[in-house]
Amino acid sequence: MTAPGNGGARYYYDGQAQKFFCTKPVAGREEPEFFNMVDLKVDVVESFALSEKLRIMEGESSFIVEIPRLQVSDKISVQLMFLSRFPGIVHEDDIRLVVEKQADAHGFVLDKMFAKNSALNPMEPYWEEFKFKTIQYYLEIYTGLQGIALKLIG
Repeated sequence: MTAPGNGGARYYYDGQAQKFFCTKPVAGREEPEFFNMVDLKVDVVESFALSEKLRIMEGESSFIVEIPRLQVSDKISVQLMFLSRFPGIVHEDDIRLVVEKQADAHGFVLDKMFAKNSALNPMEPYWEEFKFKTIQYYLEIYTGLQGIALKLIG
């Protein structure tokens, strides 16, 4: 959900198999490559089956839904909501400024900031939990609207 909109990858949930997967374009080929939820390439047999499911995705009996990406504005809002839990943190204004300039890139800018600034280390476990619960919330809302039961374990 946090992948850039211009990256070419598309993300899906297969309600029948209860698995997430993604497709990535391959230069010079019409068919994309398939990857599982941990970004490992899917074998040929499963790729064929997923390809067939995608062909009928628009039908009423499809169990496949495409998972939308968060817009840049959504990513900014999520991060600012998290930061609002920590008023007066070290370099608060600088952190907020960087968050407000979030680019259309993979992940959240806060992830990069935690990796670079050891002064923020005490906040990182709270960020990881907040991020997981927020993404879980978005997925449950979206898949619920699509009539797919989803339960993520954290």
